[in-house]
Amino acid sequence: MRKRLKELLISTRMRVLIFLVLNVALFVFSNVYSIMHGLKYEEQFDDVLTKYYTINSFMTTYSNNTSLLELYFSDKSEAYWLNYVNNDAKVKQLLKQMVSDAKSMPVDSFLLIQSIKNTYGNYDDLVHSPVDPNQEIRRLLMIKQASNLIMEYTGELLETSLSYGTQAHEKMKGNMIMEQRIALVMMLVVAEICIASAGYMIKRVLDPIGKLSDSVDEIARENFDIEDLPEENADEIGRLNRAVNEMKRVMNRIIFELNEKQVMNQKLHQQKIRIMNSEKMLGEARFSFLQSQINPHFLFNTLNTISGMARMEQAKVTDELIRSLSKLFRYTLDNKAQTVLLSQELSVIKSFIYIEKKRFGERLRYFLKVSVEPGCYYIPPFTLQPMVENSIRHGILVQENGGFIAVCILERDEKLIIKIIDNGVGMSRNMVQRLTAGKGGSGKPGGSGIGLVNVLERLRFIYPGCSIRIISRISRGTCIEIKLPLEECRHA
Repeated sequence: MRKRLKELLISTRMRVLIFLVLNVALFVFSNVYSIMHGLKYEEQFDDVLTKYYTINSFMTTYSNNTSLLELYFSDKSEAYWLNYVNNDAKVKQLLKQMVSDAKSMPVDSFLLIQSIKNTYGNYDDLVHSPVDPNQEIRRLLMIKQASNLIMEYTGELLETSLSYGTQAHEKMKGNMIMEQRIALVMMLVVAEICIASAGYMIKRVLDPIGKLSDSVDEIARENFDIEDLPEENADEIGRLNRAVNEMKRVMNRIIFELNEKQVMNQKLHQQKIRIMNSEKMLGEARFSFLQSQINPHFLFNTLNTISGMARMEQAKVTDELIRSLSKLFRYTLDNKAQTVLLSQELSVIKSFIYIEKKRFGERLRYFLKVSVEPGCYYIPPFTLQPMVENSIRHGILVQENGGFIAVCILERDEKLIIKIIDNGVGMSRNMVQRLTAGKGGSGKPGGSGIGLVNVLERLRFIYPGCSIRIISRISRGTCIEIKLPLEECRHA
């Protein structure tokens, strides 16, 4: 517990907190002191003004009251008397307030208020005394004298109050100037304390931070031979110093290990280059192997078809079948190039479809839509024919009523897009995933021609930036979409 308390007391956060609390407390105290004295003087001045306003209001109201009384005595009208009575109540209320205020007034003002009170008492008694016709004139003269005395006393009281208010104002003005000077001195003292505290904080906090920053800069410049920072302090700076020292030691170990592994990495790099060369040679060998493959079943079935047609038809149809088959064989056996014109590939597709149409008749329907100039683009040989054959064998002809296959070629977004679409039996999602991942058919003789997976692998090998997507649903058909970089297809 004592250790924890010690760490708390010497922590940087506690130092900063104490510094801020002390400065804020001093600043608040100086401002509160100035504000409280300002409010005190404001209250005093308001009190003087209030008392002066009460005396002035009494004088004005009483003067109106005497006028109403004179009108009543001259006219004896009941209305004048009622107005006088109502106004007299205001006079008495103001006089009562003046008597209450006299307790805190100077002696001169207090005596004048007492004289006004006594004289007004006589004045009020004369006004409300029974009327004696023989004494009416005398009573009026006495009322007039009392009224004049009250006005005279009130005038003197106003002058006295004004003089007292002026003196009080000058006194308060002088006191406020003095208080402002005191407040200014206090603010200066607070400022000096803040500056001294800031110097202390810079010495105890910022200097270690500066040294820490310099060490980090040296480490950033890969200079790890600097001295360790002091770690004896238990505050945040001490913990940061320990962390930086540990980081420096770790970096030294890492550099040492990297130097040891550099030779090994060079050897691994050379081995990787040899492996890549081997893979390239393997890919080229696979490409040559794929070009040389042909399905013997397709050859034998085609020849049987030609034989049957020769017995049923004239030599014209047979001749066309033989020409198409010969073109297909020649394209397969003689073409050793890595790419051929798209127009050549389409010509082979047409020959292949012609032969298939003669075999299966209306069970096979074929659509070709080419929206590009086929003589301007190159693709690998036997790219379309294996996919068309795969769709026919495994998608369309297994259905009783056959189906259709469509080949669409177009340009979009700097891509040559090839789509092979059929309405065959389709494939399961698992099979689509296997084909996309390169784990499908083998492409061996006796299968479905050149394997679909091998065709896709060959495209990925030749065009690393190509995109292949297979969409298929059971009993709904299959769509194979291939996107090749347009610029690479323009050059052989």
